[in-house]
Amino acid sequence: MLKKSSVWLVVLISIMSIAFIATGCAKKQVVKEEAAAKPVVEAKKEEPKPTPAAPAPRVEAAPPAPTPRVEAAPPAPTPPAPAPRVEAAPPAPTPRVEAAPPAPTPEPIDLVSLRIQFAFDDYSLSTKSKENLEKLAAWMSKNSREKIQIEGHTCDIGTNEYNLALGERRANSAKKYLEALGVGSARVSTISYGEERPLVPNKEEAERSKNRRDEFVKTR
Repeated sequence: MLKKSSVWLVVLISIMSIAFIATGCAKKQVVKEEAAAKPVVEAKKEEPKPTPAAPAPRVEAAPPAPTPRVEAAPPAPTPPAPAPRVEAAPPAPTPRVEAAPPAPTPEPIDLVSLRIQFAFDDYSLSTKSKENLEKLAAWMSKNSREKIQIEGHTCDIGTNEYNLALGERRANSAKKYLEALGVGSARVSTISYGEERPLVPNKEEAERSKNRRDEFVKTR
């Protein structure tokens, strides 16, 4: 009985082994067939699908650049209105200046002959001296443009300082007399030379008396 069980066990194992082997072969065949078919499928799977074109990147339109603000130029200053043209007045006619009449020629006079003499250490006027001064005043009244200078002289007696003072008094005596006759003081001037300009040498009294005098000269 035990041997039968062993036999059946061996048979059963053998059948199972055969079945397992058969199943293994069948599986291998199926696997091979699947492997043979699989490349096609895989190839189909691996065939890259056409990549859809990437949509063009949407370019955002740049915002319009702000229009630069143009400052309005200040209005050009209005040029000042041109000054009204003033017509120059025609030059005033030059007044016709009448030529001044020529100065009258003064009448000739011999002033040397009108010289007046004085006494020693005296400055008073003698009658002859006054006559000569009156002639001189008459001539000056007719010749209003003329001026004279009276020179006072002395002899050499006395100091130089004293004689200068005496000669001045003699000249002033003649001037005052002319002014009394109507001759303007501005037309008569005086000067004293004392004993410095003798008419003749002072060697004797006759000569000295000639040096005590007033002389008249024209001035301008």
